[in-house]
Amino acid sequence: MRRRIRKEAPAPNSQAPVSEPESIGKEIMPFVLRHEDEIINYIKDKAVKETMKSLAPLLEKLEEAVKQQEAAPMPAAAPPPPDTPVMNYEEQLKKLQEASTAKVKEKELKIMERMNKLNSRLGNIHS
Repeated sequence: MRRRIRKEAPAPNSQAPVSEPESIGKEIMPFVLRHEDEIINYIKDKAVKETMKSLAPLLEKLEEAVKQQEAAPMPAAAPPPPDTPVMNYEEQLKKLQEASTAKVKEKELKIMERMNKLNSRLGNIHS
């Protein structure tokens, strides 16, 4: 026969949820409202910098590929296949810039969504 081993019940979590004291909210909210434009600009700048950081390796790879393509000797007799369009440096750069602009706009939209949510929360707090 097996003896049953009793497991101890886990101790109840006696920590109360941490909430902001109203005095802190009253001190911070006017500051946030006074500096709202600065905060928004700061967030936008951060988002743009992060996007550019993420795009920097792609730009470097593109530049290296272009340099390698220009450095490779071009055979005079072999024309490029007609099915695949050949893009020069300017076209590639323009295409990459368009892609990065689209990513920046997408990030800005996400930031605007977050700011709208934050504004609605602030409005709910004031009510």
